[in-house]
Amino acid sequence: MDVNPKKFFGFQLLAVAIIWGGMTIFLDHIQGNAKIIYYVVTSWLLFILVLFIKSFFQSKEKADVIHVQEKRDTKKSK
Repeated sequence: MDVNPKKFFGFQLLAVAIIWGGMTIFLDHIQGNAKIIYYVVTSWLLFILVLFIKSFFQSKEKADVIHVQEKRDTKKSK
C-alpha cells in the first residue's frame, strides 16, 4: 500500500486544527472535564504538527527503502 505521509499528516492536521479552532473560540465557556478534552486535542494537534514537519525532513531515499521493504514482505507472504 502506497501512503504519502505528507498528505496523510496534512489532512489530519487540517481536521484537528479546525476542531481545535472551534473549541478555542468557546474556551471561555468550557468548564470541568471539557477543559481536559481541550488540552488533549491541543496536545494531539502539536503531535500531528511534529510528525507533519518530520515528514518534510525525512529523506526520499529512506522512504523508498521502506516502500521496497513492504513490497518484499508482500512477495514473501504470497
